[in-house]
Amino acid sequence: MQCGAKTKSGQPCKKHGMPNGKCRLHGGLSPGAPVKSGRYSVVHRRSLQTKMQTMAADPTPGDLAAELALQRALLDEYLGRFTDGVALPADDIERLFGWLESIGKQTERIHRIMAQTALTVAEVNLLQAVLADLLRRYLPDEQRELFMMELTAATGGVVDGRANDTVIRVQYADDVRTLTDEQLQAIVDGR
Repeated sequence: MQCGAKTKSGQPCKKHGMPNGKCRLHGGLSPGAPVKSGRYSVVHRRSLQTKMQTMAADPTPGDLAAELALQRALLDEYLGRFTDGVALPADDIERLFGWLESIGKQTERIHRIMAQTALTVAEVNLLQAVLADLLRRYLPDEQRELFMMELTAATGGVVDGRANDTVIRVQYADDVRTLTDEQLQAIVDGR
């Protein structure tokens, strides 16, 4: 059986045709029309592309709280399928332990990400010291005191600003730290 497709010269192709009647150069290897459903469908690929673009545009890709909440909700829904007091099959117990392990790993990931992006106590102290030094240099006394009061209200700490001697006292959970002018200058100078 010949291909039968027309060549560029207008003559019929003389190559041997495949089961669909065309040679390999004129569509014989083509699987046919695009798949309309299933894994290899064009629609599936388009929706996957859209989802990928949405994920790429996420401003906080490291925020895994939604994924953790989804895992917990799915686990809770799965547990709701079982009757109280009835022994669970071994497959279900194994599946539950796997889910719990996955949730634990997700929680650890979230904790690691938060720890990497959080400021340390030393960094907060340095930031406060530099801020206090800049305030002392550039703001008049009455504006500085107002700023310190607003800063105290905003941060929940205790911050005192005085005209000639700037003292920053920040209250952490159970710890109160006080930095005097000399300590501030030492921190700013890197001593």
